[in-house]
Amino acid sequence: MKRMRRGSGVVLGMLWLLMADLATAGEYVLVLGKGIEVCEAYLKNLNSFPDDPPMVCERKVNPKFPEFSKPVWQPLDALEHLDLLEQIERQKLSHIEEEYIRNRGKLIAWFKEHIASGRIRLALANIDLEQNGTTAKETILQYEYADCDPGNESNFAGLAGRAFYVLNPEKVQIDVEKSKSFAFLVRADIFLFKDQVYLTRWAGDLGFKNGVLSVASPLHAINYRTYCEYRYKAHPNRRHP
Repeated sequence: MKRMRRGSGVVLGMLWLLMADLATAGEYVLVLGKGIEVCEAYLKNLNSFPDDPPMVCERKVNPKFPEFSKPVWQPLDALEHLDLLEQIERQKLSHIEEEYIRNRGKLIAWFKEHIASGRIRLALANIDLEQNGTTAKETILQYEYADCDPGNESNFAGLAGRAFYVLNPEKVQIDVEKSKSFAFLVRADIFLFKDQVYLTRWAGDLGFKNGVLSVASPLHAINYRTYCEYRYKAHPNRRHP
């Protein structure tokens, strides 16, 4: 019996090491955007977290690079703003309005269940998305609707779960046109570089292969257009499944 217990302990230990390896950090290599200031600077930022897992879910900025910052998000009570969640889902089914109406009750129940569990979360931030030379800022809604784990193979391969939308000045309606700035992103994130807004996303393949992190200026940014792409290279001593 003791031998079996020791054997079980060895197996569990190996499994733990394997899981830890799958989330082990590597390094990022800039493949598109060489020579562009923000792309080169963000490369240094990415590689300043040598002990972190790949930035599948969250993309941090290092305070030692003061030109970078993240938006300041203020939590928004999702239960009190079910109308915003409905607007988002209604857009997705805009071509089949009858189906939306037929399933509205189930959708509201789904919202409430996932709000209660903490899976659905809303937050607001004021960001100068358009960079059009005025002092006006847009109100951005952050919509979190799925958990994320960088050690999860499916998450590494690309995961929805966070989206952004622009609200109207009264903060009660989704601005459909301006929200197109975020339409191409999967699990999106936002950072600012010298007060200009940039959007990021992660993509990869099953088997923890071909991880790519990309950075782009918003679609509606008027005075700048930028795209950077980084290949994620796992440490050579990382074991694969």
